Formats: sequence, C-alpha cells, structure tokens
Amino acid sequence: MAKYSLLKGTVSQLHVFDDPKELRSDNIGWLALFGFMIIGAFELIAAIIGSLTAGSITLKGKTFYCYVGKKEVLGNIEHVSFKEGDYVEMVVKQIDSNQYQSYAVRMPQYHALYFPRSIGVPTLLKLKFSSIVSGVLCVLCYLIVSIIMLFFVVDESFFSIFIDFTISIFISFLFLSIIIFISMDGRYSFISNRIYATLGYPKPWLHNCAEEHDRFKKLNRSGDPELYDDPQTPEFERIKKLDPNACYYCRTPNIPDWVEIIDERGYTHNLKD
Repeated sequence: MAKYSLLKGTVSQLHVFDDPKELRSDNIGWLALFGFMIIGAFELIAAIIGSLTAGSITLKGKTFYCYVGKKEVLGNIEHVSFKEGDYVEMVVKQIDSNQYQSYAVRMPQYHALYFPRSIGVPTLLKLKFSSIVSGVLCVLCYLIVSIIMLFFVVDESFFSIFIDFTISIFISFLFLSIIIFISMDGRYSFISNRIYATLGYPKPWLHNCAEEHDRFKKLNRSGDPELYDDPQTPEFERIKKLDPNACYYCRTPNIPDWVEIIDERGYTHNLKD
C-alpha cells in the first residue's frame, strides 16, 4: 500500500463538477423522495456486502480537477471552497508521472480541512460509536428478555437457559457492532487514519476531529493566542463566518519525517507545458 504525500502549492486551472448523487429536497417531490429512501435501503445492504469483498474504495463528493503548481490533481471532497490563486496543502497519492489523487485538502490560512464524504472519523473512534449503539440495543434486549424469563421459566432449567442467553447476547453484540461499523462506512475510516498520520497527528487511529473543531470555535471566538502563535501558519486571521463544510483544527501538527513533501510553491501551471 503506497504512502500518501503532502502536496503544497497554489491552485490554478480549477474545474468543479457537480455530483449527480447530490439530491436537493426542493428539486424532488415526496413520491420521488420515498422512492429514493427505498433504493437507499437496498444500497445500504449492497454496501455492507460490498465492504466485505471490495478491493478498493471509491471516494465520494464533489469532483474537482486542478493544478497545484505544476502537478495535476483530481479529487473528491464534501465541498470545494478553495479557488484559483489559493495556497493549499493536499494529502495525495501519485497515480501517474505528473498526476495525483487528492484525499484531503488543507487551507492553512484558515486552519480548515476538507474531506471526501464518509471520511474524517478514524477507525477506533468509529468502532467506539458502533459499540455504544450496539451495546445499548443489546442491553435493552437483555433486560426485556431476562424479565420475561423470570416470569415464565420457573423450573431448574432457568439457570442454564439464562447462561446460554447471556452468551448469545455477547456474540450478538460483537456481530451487531461489526454490522453497524460497516453500515457507517467504517471501511473509509482506514483512509482517515492514513490522512491524519500523513498530517502528523500523534494518534491518527483515534483523532477526534469533532472535538478539535468545537475547541477551535471557542478559541477563534475568544481570539486565543494559540491560534495566532502557530509557527507553521503565522498568517492565520480570525474567522468571522465558519464554513459549515470545513473541519477546523487548532494547532498545525509537525509533518513526520517519513512523509514526502512535494513543494510546488513558486511554480505555476503554464498551458504550453
């Protein structure tokens, strides 16, 4: 599995393509919406089966094509907020001699990160959420069935039935956790791990971007020096209106030594190249 690199440079020749799967409620009727809900249920079942057999993962979101310096980049993210002339840092993987696939876009000036859909939550954190949901469901089932057994199983077989039932609940908890993990696009979490590792986060498998996002909002609101004294992004300015599609971070992590940095600052794409 190839490692990701960090591509730095200025955006040019930007093209953004609308996502045909992006539905808006004001463009469809209730009957169509109900039909899409049914189709979505079947797609979810197919995704669960496909997650167990698929060899590759297709990134979802708005498709963009651009140059960063002289490097050609194709990617998908939730929302393309950068424009031509903006300085960006992209987590990329090389797919050809001068072509790269983007997996995340960072805008250091705003401390903003943009991911493809379903990406951003690492594996251990998503497993934690799945386990909590599965645990609540199993505990409720366990309590209800146990109460019923107290009233209807009164002979000496109660203890053995209760033990078997307890074991079955534990096994159900494990299987249900896995199913919920997969249904929550858990396979994408492995990409999240690699993105956070490339960006230098010390615990990429457990990095809670939602907590850091909330902390950023508080620091940005109060004008905390932590955001302004970041040596890697001294140009940061207080943000008056946050982008709802961005994931904001507080302190810029140090890039690990093993990450290849492709520095295209100072280069621009020429149509004659």
